[in-house]
Amino acid sequence: MLETSTTTNDKQRLTETVTQFIIDRVSQKVFRPGDSLPSEADLARQLNVSKPVVREALGRLAALGIVQIQQGKPTTIQGLTVAPLDQFLRLAVRTIDNGLREAIELRRAVETEIAALAAERATPLQIEQVEIALDKMKRNIDGSLEQWLQADFAFHVALARCSDNTLFEHFMEALGDTIRFTQRALGLQRDLRDPAATFARHEAIVDALKAKDPAAARAAMITHFAFTDAVVAEIARDHRRLDRF
Repeated sequence: MLETSTTTNDKQRLTETVTQFIIDRVSQKVFRPGDSLPSEADLARQLNVSKPVVREALGRLAALGIVQIQQGKPTTIQGLTVAPLDQFLRLAVRTIDNGLREAIELRRAVETEIAALAAERATPLQIEQVEIALDKMKRNIDGSLEQWLQADFAFHVALARCSDNTLFEHFMEALGDTIRFTQRALGLQRDLRDPAATFARHEAIVDALKAKDPAAARAAMITHFAFTDAVVAEIARDHRRLDRF
């Protein structure tokens, strides 16, 4: 049992303990998505803490996307959410020095392995979804930048689904804003863009998927990202380019 305390440090410690108690129960599948938690009063009695401590712990869990709090209704367990990681990446990429370069490096590290796994595991239907996105990119080589960016994003998300790795899928979901940020930052450099060449690099990835060749898929993704380095370097030399963003 937890001992009640009125000091600030003890209250913080108790709040962290209650928070971890609920996280542990979710991890152990005692609490499952959609389940209602006991009331604040019941949790306070069960854990021998005050209701304000429970309330603060639930607030933390809500901020993490683990629970949903609704006025007048029981607090419920949420499904898996990438919101906290998404928010961190969204802020980090825009505020740290060399955020664009580091975002590209992060994407390259993750998506290179995704491409290799996708070549091993993708089903025909999953490959078809990647090809649909690729076809939309082709139709917008000389067309709408917005449509092109949407198709480019859809391509990389569909590729992640081909990996048959739930954590990669969730991580790519969390990277969503970061991916769109990097794609737009690069896409707006019209004097540096070569959409036809970019399309060809995406097509090489699809060819490797269809051939079920992980090494070729990995190499194609590395090649794809290598071509962004020059653009990122130019942006680093002239930060005014991001003013177009």
